[in-house]
Amino acid sequence: KALLPANFMRRWIDGVMSAKAYDAYIAIQVFFKQVNIVGVACACLYGTAIIARERENQTLEMLLSRPRSRSRILLDKFAVLSAAIVLPIFVTTWSALPLSWWIHETLPFDRLTIGAAYSSAFCLLFLALTTAFSVRLRTQVDVAFVVGAIIVFQVCIYFVPEIRAISLFRLSDYDVYWPLLSAGSGAVVHRVWQGVWILLGAAALYGVADRLFRRAEL
Repeated sequence: KALLPANFMRRWIDGVMSAKAYDAYIAIQVFFKQVNIVGVACACLYGTAIIARERENQTLEMLLSRPRSRSRILLDKFAVLSAAIVLPIFVTTWSALPLSWWIHETLPFDRLTIGAAYSSAFCLLFLALTTAFSVRLRTQVDVAFVVGAIIVFQVCIYFVPEIRAISLFRLSDYDVYWPLLSAGSGAVVHRVWQGVWILLGAAALYGVADRLFRRAEL
């Protein structure tokens, strides 16, 4: 524990060695790792291609010639990609229930579901961010470079104690998910409202993407 480089990592050890060790383990493995590594990676990968790939493949003009508004086209593509991110999060999260029974552990279904919804909102935030850049920039490489730089910067400041609080990943770390699984109802209500604010942020970024797409030149 003393060798770990950050206080939040030491709290992982405290949680795993506590009476609610299994909740701590689930918070780390199912939520912290699943969302911040796989979920965010998928959101950025999908969002990078949403419009920029159409430009690169020279299919954007054909797509826009269809009898649908630009807003409807973007919404349809965004909705499909959102489902491709959110549904696996819920499936993998709920799969922890029967797997836990197999080793004689129990987990609260309602709190697992809230955690899945919260982590889905966090991933949608990155999908909306990447979509906005995919609409604005010309190639997938440009989008990946800009979004990748933002993520690397956010990860870097996450490990700096003095400025860690302003990192986006502070919204999706162990200190969020463990209280959600094991603390009182007050912690759950707080995270629900925090998830609502994250969704509003994602909606605002999507609104920017929609506005840019409606005004974009081919």
